Amino acid sequence: MIISGHSFAAIWNGIDLAAWLVDGHALQIRHANEAAARLVGRSVADMEGMPVHGLVVTPEDLIFWGQSHAGIAAGIHSHTWVRNMHSGNLVPVDRRVLAIQASEGDPADRYLLLTMQDRSEHEASQRELESLLSELRATLDSAADGVLTCNLHGEIRAFNQRLAQIWQLPRELLLRRDDAAIRVHMESQVLDAEAYRLRLAAIAHEPMLETTDILHLRNGMTVEQRSVPQLIQGRPAGRVYSFRDISRQAEVQAGLRLAARVFESSLDAIFIADERHAVARINPGCEQLLGAAAQGVVGRRVTALFAMAQDDAEFMAEVRQGWEQAGFWEGELRLRQEEDAHCCVQLSWVALRDDAGAVAQSIGFMRDLSVQHAAQKRIEELAYSDALTGLPNRLPLNKRVAAAIEASRGHGGGFAILFLDLDRFKNVNDSLGHPFGDRVLKLVAERLQGCLRQSDMLCRLGGDEFVIYLHDADAAIAESVARRVQEEMLRPFMLDEMGFSIQCSIGMSLYPQDGDALDDLIKHADTAMYRVKERGRGSYGFYQPQMNAHLLSRMKMEHAMRQALNHGHMAVHYQPQVDMATGCIVGAEALVRWTDPEFGVVSPGTFVPLAEESGYIVTLGAWVMEQAVKEAAHWMGCGTPLVVSVNVSALEFRQAGFVERISALLAQYGLPARWLELELTETVLLQDAQEMQQVLDALARLGVGLSIDDFGTGYSSLAYLKKLTIHRLKIDKSFVGGLPGDGGDCAIVQAIVSMGRALRIGVVAEGVETQAQRQALQGMGCDCYQGFLCAPAMPAADFRVRMAEPATGAKRIAKR
Repeated sequence: MIISGHSFAAIWNGIDLAAWLVDGHALQIRHANEAAARLVGRSVADMEGMPVHGLVVTPEDLIFWGQSHAGIAAGIHSHTWVRNMHSGNLVPVDRRVLAIQASEGDPADRYLLLTMQDRSEHEASQRELESLLSELRATLDSAADGVLTCNLHGEIRAFNQRLAQIWQLPRELLLRRDDAAIRVHMESQVLDAEAYRLRLAAIAHEPMLETTDILHLRNGMTVEQRSVPQLIQGRPAGRVYSFRDISRQAEVQAGLRLAARVFESSLDAIFIADERHAVARINPGCEQLLGAAAQGVVGRRVTALFAMAQDDAEFMAEVRQGWEQAGFWEGELRLRQEEDAHCCVQLSWVALRDDAGAVAQSIGFMRDLSVQHAAQKRIEELAYSDALTGLPNRLPLNKRVAAAIEASRGHGGGFAILFLDLDRFKNVNDSLGHPFGDRVLKLVAERLQGCLRQSDMLCRLGGDEFVIYLHDADAAIAESVARRVQEEMLRPFMLDEMGFSIQCSIGMSLYPQDGDALDDLIKHADTAMYRVKERGRGSYGFYQPQMNAHLLSRMKMEHAMRQALNHGHMAVHYQPQVDMATGCIVGAEALVRWTDPEFGVVSPGTFVPLAEESGYIVTLGAWVMEQAVKEAAHWMGCGTPLVVSVNVSALEFRQAGFVERISALLAQYGLPARWLELELTETVLLQDAQEMQQVLDALARLGVGLSIDDFGTGYSSLAYLKKLTIHRLKIDKSFVGGLPGDGGDCAIVQAIVSMGRALRIGVVAEGVETQAQRQALQGMGCDCYQGFLCAPAMPAADFRVRMAEPATGAKRIAKR
């Protein structure tokens, strides 16, 4: 076909088929007709020169136009979609693509003719037909009666699900076509099969006969069988049988009697109204719900039962709309009870219509919602309040602060946030139990509430943490409230005839100088509170910007500490322990040292507490333990075995599998257990004493020694010294520093040495720096010492050199 632009317009503009002339290589539209413009909602001028991809809306079309020129030129005939730009709707079309020759000299596939036929009406008709067929099938399957159609020869054309149910057709007969088997099965279900067979034969001989028969089935069902001729253009073409289970009539009657009993005995309140919507009858449940108002309710309009904000006409208009749309109306109403009392009920009002479709009666079902509303109210209270104290929680505090911030933008002003934490409240829970602690928190909440104005708000965040919002408060007001709270908390508490004291720490932040959002203000007040705790607890303080800098510094140091092991910035040094009598080195204490590229040499007094607080002490302690065991094994291999003492933190000591890990380390490096000594503080031993004793007994069975570090600085107890397998006591350097001139220090040290001798426990003095101190200790009978007088803690290599010196060579201590 050869076609030009002018001939394209002449040929195609006069027809209703949408057409485009497309450049087959550039895939651009050269010409389009008016039908195409109407179909896609674009003008002909706009489409000329437009890429044909501008018409594509489906992935399949994208694939077609994206293939090679040869593939496109091969053409296509398919159903697809195109978008009308005016309406934005997708239009179903019958699409063809055909390669054509536009003018003389052009290749045969130089141009493409794209045509589209609107299939909207066709698809709509097809959908309507399918819908009608589906409705007919659904109607047939939804019919209450079983239906069976046959042709004049008795062959079954169709039957519905109800027929299969009534005659209990087996599944295999539903899955395959076998008319004879179906008829045999139906005959077998009738009590008088022979009479049934004869009746069917008689009906078959009279094509125009209409019959009604009563059948009694073997399953006890009574069925009414009706048959009528099926006529096509006035001629009989078959027969339609319908089967109705009339045994249900008796069941319906029984059901009506049952419904009457349900009406009388239902716990729900039920009323029946007539066509004028006047109450005709109520059940006992309705009488009980109405109370005294039940007297004289019959005959009154249903609307008179309820207290409504709208008038009766508006309400009934809503009800009728519900009846029209769904057959019932449902909603919550306030039911009038005796005097001025009301209760909220859920009303479901159902319309009953006569054969003409008019409302003949209506039934209302009412359910008392008092319990449900009370529960909903309780849920809302829990959502916005603390379950224990009843105080507001974070949600109402957010709203209150947001309102205060919004108000301050108009007229200025500010407010204060106080973050309050009870000091050592864990001791109350641990010693007296959580139920007692909860009761204490209620008392605290009451006392705190008494310190505030009505415009302020007290909230409990959780645990023993409270937040106070002080409305329109500056620093002076915040400080006075904090002071008042501290004074109130100092007054003794009394519970179950037990008197006790509760101390609190308070941090304060001010709006707007300390933050412009609640989260920031609480965070800063929390930061100030922790600074108060660091300084001794039981006081209050304002937030200062440098506090964050301090926290940032701690965060940086903690991060650096966690990286130090991997980067080789940690090292274990060893401080000699010297025998008083011989002057020989008899042991060494393993001490961790940290030199950081940014922080320099970091004191153990700085990073060890940080490690304990963050929990990193477990990892760090395990590494130190392994290094110490490895070094002690090296000493033994060199012929100079020494006992190495390793400090163990409380957190590390309580780790599951601690004893097993120690045993595995000793086995890994081949170190006998007697050359390892663990140093623990008294505090560790007093925490969970029974559990600690089990761990210590396991270590003792393993052969590992135990030393009590900083003895005398904690909660000393002669009981644990007697019960536990302890090998040495270490006198803290705070007592050694005063020797020999301080009488108090001398008395304490002498008492510790004497106690050790009495219990046959070795005694080591720490921090010995002068000969006078050593001589005083020796005179008191102290066994060993360590300190700068002998040597500071030194790297492992330096310690080995020191051990190799003849004058200070190692000497084994006696086997314990």
